[in-house]
Amino acid sequence: MPENSEPGPSTPGSASDDSTQSQTSPSDTTPTASPTPTTSPTPPVLKPGPIPPYPAPIPTLPPRLRWWTWYESNVIFPRTTLLVVAAMGIVGAVCWRIDETGIGTTLTGIAALAAVLATAPADFRTRNSPYWVVITVGILGLVAVPTFRDADWVSALCIVAAIAAGAVLFVEAHGLRGLWLAALSPLFAPVAGFAALFRRPPKPPRPDARQHSALILFVAVTTILLLIVFGALFASADATFGSLFDFDLTNPVGPDLAAALIAGVVIALFTLGGAFLTAQGTRYPSRPERDLPPPWAWAVPVGALLAMFVLFLGVQATAMFGGDDFVQKTAGLTYSQYAVQGFWQLLVVGILVIGVAIIAWYFVDVDDPRSRISARVLLGGLCVATLAVGASAIHRMTRYINAYGMTEDRIFGIFVELLVGMVMIGFLVAGARMNIAGLTRTLVALGIFATLGFALFNPERYIAHYNVERYESTGKVDAYFLGGLSADAASQFDRLPTDLRKCAEWRYAQKPDNQSWREFSFARHTPAAPTIDDRSYYQTNCSIHRGYR
Repeated sequence: MPENSEPGPSTPGSASDDSTQSQTSPSDTTPTASPTPTTSPTPPVLKPGPIPPYPAPIPTLPPRLRWWTWYESNVIFPRTTLLVVAAMGIVGAVCWRIDETGIGTTLTGIAALAAVLATAPADFRTRNSPYWVVITVGILGLVAVPTFRDADWVSALCIVAAIAAGAVLFVEAHGLRGLWLAALSPLFAPVAGFAALFRRPPKPPRPDARQHSALILFVAVTTILLLIVFGALFASADATFGSLFDFDLTNPVGPDLAAALIAGVVIALFTLGGAFLTAQGTRYPSRPERDLPPPWAWAVPVGALLAMFVLFLGVQATAMFGGDDFVQKTAGLTYSQYAVQGFWQLLVVGILVIGVAIIAWYFVDVDDPRSRISARVLLGGLCVATLAVGASAIHRMTRYINAYGMTEDRIFGIFVELLVGMVMIGFLVAGARMNIAGLTRTLVALGIFATLGFALFNPERYIAHYNVERYESTGKVDAYFLGGLSADAASQFDRLPTDLRKCAEWRYAQKPDNQSWREFSFARHTPAAPTIDDRSYYQTNCSIHRGYR
């Protein structure tokens, strides 16, 4: 029988079966050849050859690999969180206005931070790491500044820093990726939180749910159409009835109510965004293994940039020691004009170097001795050169301030330049150890408390103090400019001569007095804030005491 053949089917109870059974007995059987047994088909034999490879398994992504997105979120807010957010909307409507800085801003900031921490998951609230305690204390200090400082720009700087620090706290920022997420979270977190409002736990579908919703919509549209049609007819038929619907829609809400509604919505959205970040949680996936380029791939551009820094510093040293005559011959400018000409460009240079150092460090192989030596020499040299450029920029601005006086933007520029210098020092320390662990936390804490220290330094009081001292030595002062400063500087007006003091106080008195309670600041309600005599408004001529900046 062939290998692949099968026996034909036999029908049970057929004639052949019956005859065989009747003629066969145990006594008269003779040995005969046994029939061929029926076996299962034998599979074909495969020739030896190369074994086909198994398909590669489908890679599984770690949870929340795209940690910068929110559309994959499954956050569902409990009812208590929604009540807290609604309460924060009421607090914002009462206490906060974007153009009024004072105790209202402080109360709103403290309440928002407390609301987010209160609605956070239990593991978030019970975290006892000293770093997060320090960040929280720094945020509270920053939002308290508007209550003790009258300068709006100082308060705005502290509020922006507090929002950034809150984002760092809520996303549990670790490393540069955490800072990147913290920088983006104030933009997308309110939107994500608003989207989460409409997310509810899945419920078993009802068979008639679609028909029921369609019936409700049909009834609502029909009712509105009937009222509009018949109401218009009745109003045109009877003037008395029509007067019931004579509404003035040119200004349906007053400006105060509109401002309160906008403030409440903004504060509620930001609180909702903070609650979303704490509820969502952030899992930072481990950095995958990557093929690092050879050291020269990043060393060449960094080395070329370092060479340009050295060349620039050489030219700066020549101008610095050459003095006024050298600058006028080469640049055609006075030394003061030459000094201020490039300050802001040098400030931008220092900020850009931070990004260059971060990107270059990404490609450094810390396990390779040559890469470590190259990083210490080139990146370290670039940080040292940036410190030298920053010192040159501060020296430029100092010379300009000596010639024209101190203003808000000049002292702020010096503060930012000093902050960049502190970041460079942190990079140098991390590079010497070849370990950036803890660098991010150090820089965050440094930025928070440097901003808080700048506010405690009271920059506007120092501006007035410096300009008054400059007047005592040079006889030049812009009294009209001093009067335009906030109440933080008012204590220095008494040091001016009578005519200059009257000009400064007259300018100071032009500020509106009808301020709300939200703008209360202790700086405005201290004995240092002068009481202006009404007669001095028109007895001074400020036109001869301005323009010496």
